[in-house]
Amino acid sequence: MRCNLILASLIAFALCGCAGMADGMSKVAGLGVVKQETSTFDNAAVVTASPTFLYGKGWPGNRVKLGARWTSASPDRVALVLAYDSNVTGYGDAYMNLTGIDINIDGEISSHAANAPTALDSSGYNSVSRTIYTSSRNAVVIPYALLERMVAAKDCRIRIHTGKGYEDAQFSVERIPGGQGTAILAIREFLAKVSVVR
Repeated sequence: MRCNLILASLIAFALCGCAGMADGMSKVAGLGVVKQETSTFDNAAVVTASPTFLYGKGWPGNRVKLGARWTSASPDRVALVLAYDSNVTGYGDAYMNLTGIDINIDGEISSHAANAPTALDSSGYNSVSRTIYTSSRNAVVIPYALLERMVAAKDCRIRIHTGKGYEDAQFSVERIPGGQGTAILAIREFLAKVSVVR
């Protein structure tokens, strides 16, 4: 009995260590990084969570990442940042039009459209990898209270609308298989930081 308890403790410790390492590597890669700054335009507090992975069933999973941006100049609204990264020679499309998001919180669905065209960008030619890296970015503004409900929900799912159709994600799932943290973890940290200055 005691051996089983020790073994279970070691397995739990190892899993926590793997998850912590995966989270640390994601932060180093710029995924799910939460930070606070002061706007040089109006001195408003600005809190951001850089886009990171969502959990989607099946292979290859979700290609669109999710982040957030909040400013004290508009404290009751928050922008959900949609991001798609690719390259001109790799799998998938070099660019993707990101047009909106549907949010399903415990069966209650709301739809939110992006109010601007998708911003498209690219790097110069990389002679080492022999490709040009591309990025597509857009944002959807929702009520701050809705984001709080998304994080607190037992079951929250999102559908991201793109120029190629849509991607479904289970926002409530905290980790993809293998231990990689998903956007909900970064969004939780984001809300905690916003709550201090809001």
